[in-house]
Amino acid sequence: MITLRTGRPGIFPAINTTRKALQLSALLPHHFIYLFLDGIGLAPAGPDNPFAPVGPDSLDPMPFLNGVLGTPLLAGPEIHTSEVLFKPVDATLGVPGRPQSATGQAALYTGRNAPAFLGRHLTGFANGSLRILLEESGMFKQILALGGRATAANLYTPAYFQAIENRKLRYSVGALLNITAGVPFRMPEDYERGEALFWDITNRYSSSRGFELPIIAPQEAGRRLARLAEGYEVTLFESYLPDYAGHAQDMDRAREVLREVDGLIEGIMLYKSPGTTLVICSDHGNIEYLGSRLHTLNPVPLLVFGPAAPAFGGVETIMGLVPVIVDQLKLTIDTNKLNR
Repeated sequence: MITLRTGRPGIFPAINTTRKALQLSALLPHHFIYLFLDGIGLAPAGPDNPFAPVGPDSLDPMPFLNGVLGTPLLAGPEIHTSEVLFKPVDATLGVPGRPQSATGQAALYTGRNAPAFLGRHLTGFANGSLRILLEESGMFKQILALGGRATAANLYTPAYFQAIENRKLRYSVGALLNITAGVPFRMPEDYERGEALFWDITNRYSSSRGFELPIIAPQEAGRRLARLAEGYEVTLFESYLPDYAGHAQDMDRAREVLREVDGLIEGIMLYKSPGTTLVICSDHGNIEYLGSRLHTLNPVPLLVFGPAAPAFGGVETIMGLVPVIVDQLKLTIDTNKLNR
């Protein structure tokens, strides 16, 4: 197993002296990278699961991540260490039906039960009711209220907002997370400075969106994301590649997508600071079972790498991530205020 940069996470007792407060501040997580991967669930190995090894001579679709975990990303034992957490979490949230993108992402970004709030799972884009949840409990608003900084790394273009204005598109949950908190969108000039990423990681599909970006390696995308995260308490990046691959039901393409995601994770891990915690989760299952185009009822993986990993040990559903991130950052920000 790869040895990760170490910190000393855990539950700390009340500390009253400046010296001990400084020591505590050095051990607390200072930054979070929140990597949202659309459509990844956990299932046993099988012929329709692209995460499963298919033979001794086959290319491992996720060699870096599997090396860190010591196992493929399959249903199985949980992993809890001082710097690594891997466990399944529920995405159905007690609401009948297959989990869907809009309500799943709203739950991931607010800590609220979005499907129960609507009375159903909502696919695709957010509606007015979900906007209410984001207005009340959006992760970015919560971070800003603590005095922290938050940003989304995804690249947006003027054409996107023109399509919204012309009612050809509706806002995604991620876009509304920015809007409701007043967080600026990252535009082409940000990309030119290396401070934004296209949702597909490598820019492969940028031409289909009406503009051309040079192809970059997944590891380079990870490096850029890790560097950007140094300026913020929380940096969100959303990739929809796994969900698209799941709907396509193409094993070769699915494994190619997983290699790209693996490269992104590798780049983040190689370049993130020791005080940065990487949190990875999904809104619903899909790519782990290519025998159907539909979303699955499988749990989704929660992966956490960094000093805050143990704090996520009690998370059981996709609603649990934001409360932990906010609590961890509140402790860090309060401790930093004590040091001043």
